[in-house]
Amino acid sequence: MNIDLIKTQQYLEWLKDKLYLNAISSSAKNRTVYRGQVYRCNFGVGIGSEECKERPCVILQYNSANKTSPNVLVAPITHTASKLPVVVPIENKKDSAGNTLLDGNVLLGNITCVSKARLGDYITELTAAEMKEVDKAISLSLDVYHYYQTILNIYNDKLLYIDKLKEHNTTIQKKLDTAQETINQFNQLLKQYHFVNICELSEFLEKSNTKK
Repeated sequence: MNIDLIKTQQYLEWLKDKLYLNAISSSAKNRTVYRGQVYRCNFGVGIGSEECKERPCVILQYNSANKTSPNVLVAPITHTASKLPVVVPIENKKDSAGNTLLDGNVLLGNITCVSKARLGDYITELTAAEMKEVDKAISLSLDVYHYYQTILNIYNDKLLYIDKLKEHNTTIQKKLDTAQETINQFNQLLKQYHFVNICELSEFLEKSNTKK
């Protein structure tokens, strides 16, 4: 087994950082963060292809848990470009002076749970439209998108059925309006010729037709 001295040094440095982060974890747990916000995050030294070093991350966890939990679910933001559906590109975020605060892509294939102690400075937050794309990518990454798609299909079918019912009801209402108009005309004739009911009027009309 070959020992990578550079990697070994990185692990030793990371061990020192971990000891510090662990020491501040009890105070960091009270920090309140919100879904969609972006912070710097110390991912440390990873194994294999895990995300590592300090980089931006977006908060994914729901806000109730963000207030009470010492940990938080995040996704890293890197400059790794990809056409994979679990990678969401974001627009460049700039400050009032025009300096770039954030750019890159959210990697929803690398969702991870970290201690709030790993979170550094607040950077910015993603837009509602970007978070909508993030949510879709999460559902794909966790293989639950097809469940939501099934529910959406059922919902759309119900909407179509409701539209057909409305159309059918409109047709029936038109027929009822026509029938009511005919009844009103009969009632006017009853009053005009002093008939007691429609049967008398019908008999009168039949006799009139017979005489003709």
